[in-house]
Amino acid sequence: MNSIVKDLFINTDYDQALAKVSFTTPDGFNRCRWEVLDGERVAGAGGLDLEPGKCAAFGVALPGFKPWHVDTPHLYRLRLELSGTGDTEAVEETFGMRKLSATPEGVFVNNAPFLIRGYIRGREAHDHENLANLPLEEFYAKQFAAAKDYGFNFVRFHSRIPPEECLQAADRLGMFVHVEIRKYYGKYQKERFFMDDHGLVDEKDWREAILRIRNHPSLMFYCLGNEIRHPGINPRVEYLAGVTRELDTSRFFIDTCAHGEVDRTYVDVDVQHMSYFFPFGKDYDMFENTYNWRIYGSAKGTPLTAAEPGEEPAWSVNRTLTARCPVLAHEICHYVAWRDLEALDRKFKKDKAAKPWWIDELKKLVELKGMKTDYAKCMEASQRFQFLGWKLGIEAARRSKILSGFHFLQFCDTERYENSNGIVDCFDDHKGIDRKSFLSFNAESVVLSDLPRRTFFEGERLMVPIIVSHFDPAMKGEAELRFRLKCQQGGKVLLKGALGKMDMNRHGRYEIANLDLRLPVVSAPEALVLECEIKGKECAIRNSWNLWLYPNRPAVLPGFDAVVALDEVNLGLRYPQIRAVKSAKLMIANRFSEALFKHLEKGGDALLLYRVPETRDRRDPGAPVEKYYLPATWDRLKGVVWDRGHNCGAFARPSKALAGFPNDGFLDLQYHGIVDDSDKICLDDFPVAVDPILQGVDKAARDRYDIHDYKLSELQPAYTMRKFAYLFELRVGRGRLLVSGFNFTGLNRDVPEAAGMFESLVRYVRGGSFKPAATITVKAMRDYLAAKGKAPRIHERKMTQYWQLNEEPLESAKYWREANEYIDGKGRWGKA
Repeated sequence: MNSIVKDLFINTDYDQALAKVSFTTPDGFNRCRWEVLDGERVAGAGGLDLEPGKCAAFGVALPGFKPWHVDTPHLYRLRLELSGTGDTEAVEETFGMRKLSATPEGVFVNNAPFLIRGYIRGREAHDHENLANLPLEEFYAKQFAAAKDYGFNFVRFHSRIPPEECLQAADRLGMFVHVEIRKYYGKYQKERFFMDDHGLVDEKDWREAILRIRNHPSLMFYCLGNEIRHPGINPRVEYLAGVTRELDTSRFFIDTCAHGEVDRTYVDVDVQHMSYFFPFGKDYDMFENTYNWRIYGSAKGTPLTAAEPGEEPAWSVNRTLTARCPVLAHEICHYVAWRDLEALDRKFKKDKAAKPWWIDELKKLVELKGMKTDYAKCMEASQRFQFLGWKLGIEAARRSKILSGFHFLQFCDTERYENSNGIVDCFDDHKGIDRKSFLSFNAESVVLSDLPRRTFFEGERLMVPIIVSHFDPAMKGEAELRFRLKCQQGGKVLLKGALGKMDMNRHGRYEIANLDLRLPVVSAPEALVLECEIKGKECAIRNSWNLWLYPNRPAVLPGFDAVVALDEVNLGLRYPQIRAVKSAKLMIANRFSEALFKHLEKGGDALLLYRVPETRDRRDPGAPVEKYYLPATWDRLKGVVWDRGHNCGAFARPSKALAGFPNDGFLDLQYHGIVDDSDKICLDDFPVAVDPILQGVDKAARDRYDIHDYKLSELQPAYTMRKFAYLFELRVGRGRLLVSGFNFTGLNRDVPEAAGMFESLVRYVRGGSFKPAATITVKAMRDYLAAKGKAPRIHERKMTQYWQLNEEPLESAKYWREANEYIDGKGRWGKA
């Protein structure tokens, strides 16, 4: 804003092709000449008399104007020349002709449906310094250009108003901006106390901020802040909403990003927390329901739930909630990966930027944990799994009937945080994330499938709804839908088809067709890919999804004798030809025991489907403690969210153990049924060196509550960068042992991947390729496991327990109490 005119406002009336200009006349001026420039062309000009201290206003007709949109960010320039008794003063301001509106059906820009594909920056953990020391507008422009390359059209500044140069870059490049006008109290945890009324901005500051930034066409949202508690019952919040509309009715007002009551009536668009689950398996529909909105209560005092008293009620009645305005999903896809430490180190040196402390500390941790040899593979596995999470999350948000957009967390890495969670690095440089693949689910228009399962038995009938999230104005008219189901290896097409005359003139989210497929019969498990394309005259949209197909012929597995000692798996249900015999060569068990040691000592083979109750003692405090304990942690097939969890993917080493289980060498959704609720084994201090057949990748850095609540150091070797194994083998004395931490309870329910993996492992241990390289004596194995059985257990930290339980959309007071008790060995997990 120019210093001489404090309240210049260019309020664009898109429908009337009119720019309405107003300002308070400064003292000493009584005449104004004005012109509006379109580049060098004068689009309008005129003059008016002024009265000092009074409001001056005029309209500029712009017939046939060029609209401002993120795709076409056309700017006009208003020039005022004020004259009077003193010197002549010139005032200039750029503006764009655009219109924002919202209805329960969604957000509209220039009267057309608009999907907000946003990302977050602004806070320490979500942003980074100007490390390359670029001019400030260039610094912001660099990231905006990169974000647009990957399909984003909106940036939320968390707890910040960005500088003028940022808004200028957004105006010029076409990026909508959300600002949060609030006081800033420093580090995130210190700020928590101030997220209620203490943290609301003063009215004077609120007014000044709006007057300063309201002419930027890129500005879309005014917001009070992040996760403010109970704004709907705070009269100051609604008062500030009224102040906003007094100053600017052309943009959206929202009080808080997440945690707001569902029945607030003064917000134009809402941002709701949609849970920190993983959008597959149990929570595939996490963006399709509003169950967790009940947590935040009602602004009107309407009871949202009734329940039997107590922390674990036997009954409850919960009100179904519907949104009264468009809803955006809060902080989705915050999945982490390992960083390229050497490349980052070189980049900080090249740009002469202060290197973050954690680069060298992580290098030390890599050495300490013996991860140097496997680091590149671990990093690749984590990046592959991270991308899978992004694809699942954004596709789920775009399939949602509830959502009008999302806030992705986050687009850029930060130099302040050890884990990598961005598409670009902390210099806003590309990291190799494939742009074409990302745009297949994050472009203006995309084709989506509704596939809650990805593993199937041969011959199954598969119904696949095909949905479009369609907001590209260039794609219109008629189009043809084409599909192909083909083999990942070799590309053989198994099924294909097409349907023409698809009407693409309708924009928004809707189901366009459904595929009814009878999956083929296969002689061996097969990795497939389902490809869909909607092709019009001008352009086409394409997407694809990996599927896995297994024969469903359990009788084909040759019968054999085995010593069977399994607790939760009944092999006879699916494989009656496996005969339980006490003196067989092969033993199949789920825990270590004296009987297993004796079996190995005699030269027997063992398939250990390791699954012990104490792995789940966070859910069952009464779970018995294993005498011979192989350290393991309760695993889920879902990404690490922020620092919740410990699954950053996995990579496979060449082995015929996986010959009957199609894979490309990395963890993917064909593992879901056997990894989710599994016992992931920790080999950190295993007495002999073992290279797992399938090695799990842990997160690189700590749980942040270790620092804030437990005053521990930033990096915790006991809980991070562990050497995990889903599957490993070794020779124990004269015997051979194949150990799996996979969840094989799915054999009781004919889960395809459980059957496929079990049959592959059985064929392996009974074939000629089972030749473990690592060797240990029976005594050393027994002594190690017995010592671990007597030792205190390593309990996962507070945030990871929540991730493992996979129950609540947000942490409750009961959860926090029990998480602390679990770590400290109190309450139900020890003496109070």
